[in-house]
Amino acid sequence: MVGLNVPSPVPLFILAFTVFLIFRHPLLRVPFTSKYFHIDYGWAPLLGVLLLLLTGYADADTIVRGVVGKNGFHPYSILFLILSLSYFCISLDYRGFFEYLSLHITRFSKGSGRRLFFLLFLLTSFLTLFTDNDIVVLTMTLIIFYMAKKSGADPLPFLFCQFFTVNTLGMALYIGNPTNIIVADSMGLSFLEFARWMFLPSLVGAFVGFGFLYVLFRRRIPEKVELLDIEPSSVLRKGKGVWVGVAGLAGAILFMSLPADLRKVPMWVGVASMALLLLIFDFFTYGKKVPPLLRLPWKLVPFLVGLFIQMEALSACGWTDLLAPVFSSLGGLLPTLFLLTLFSSLLAGVMNNHPMTLFIVRTFQSPEFSPQGDLKLASTLGLIAGSNLGANLFLTGALAGLMWAKLLSDK
Repeated sequence: MVGLNVPSPVPLFILAFTVFLIFRHPLLRVPFTSKYFHIDYGWAPLLGVLLLLLTGYADADTIVRGVVGKNGFHPYSILFLILSLSYFCISLDYRGFFEYLSLHITRFSKGSGRRLFFLLFLLTSFLTLFTDNDIVVLTMTLIIFYMAKKSGADPLPFLFCQFFTVNTLGMALYIGNPTNIIVADSMGLSFLEFARWMFLPSLVGAFVGFGFLYVLFRRRIPEKVELLDIEPSSVLRKGKGVWVGVAGLAGAILFMSLPADLRKVPMWVGVASMALLLLIFDFFTYGKKVPPLLRLPWKLVPFLVGLFIQMEALSACGWTDLLAPVFSSLGGLLPTLFLLTLFSSLLAGVMNNHPMTLFIVRTFQSPEFSPQGDLKLASTLGLIAGSNLGANLFLTGALAGLMWAKLLSDK
């Protein structure tokens, strides 16, 4: 049934069922036993893929396209990027680096809660502009956790400020979010052209968001925070190995910042190679069981792979060709920009921003999609904005949201 010209609702129903399982994560009793099986966000998309196979709406080719990709985008590259960047941050956490940074930031605040709030906003903004937003979520969440633990401050205002800032400024530059890379590479936006259109709106949005969150949480931001008499370097563990991790992370950030023609190899290859070197170093540090490796967000792999495959099934059934004329007739520049931003933000909350971005890019690549010139650019920019801002509406809207929640639950 794959490749039908008339879209069937069955893949949509299966996607809706998958989303239901992701949000509800039910416990199912194993027949004839007293054991239960937890269908969490990692298993739910794979169950959806199984249903697609059983109903004939996916086949081996659909699965290959969902993992390997086509038309310049390769889903597996996103998985390597996310796991590699996560490993850097988790390894540094085990060595006490983020606790070390949190003590320094608390000292710079000179005991003022409001100054600390602003300092964390500035640090989050700086890191987000020059690296991937998933890195910033991983690093800043840990910094805020340790800062709140050491100073006794309420972490909630700081966590929300960090999270909203990351998702807003993540759309400023090409390297800010893997979805930016998907859209830019697929639609032909260069690094400089991307920044030309997205940098200033993102910056304005971040400062407006900061002001809103400050007003919203002003009563929960402490007037004073406790300054502990602890030497920051005392919390570093495993000797000078922490600086190996810092150097590796800095190298990965620098590599991602390079224009594509200077990198010579795909971004994921360079970042994964540096993470592998750190893993080898950690192997000699910890022995056969490397704690950071065990703490990697492995469930994101089946989660993303399952959803990518479901997006390919929807595309193969004709849903992208059906939506392409709708996206082509949204009106002028501003209506197109606004409606695509809103639609992609909401859709990201349903299916996560990476599969959503792939699905809409496939729609833009459909022969039924007609906008050209400025209208095509407005559609592209709306998708970029929505793929970043969706996480501010739903935790499932981005990998950053899922990792944010996972880190907080672990801590």
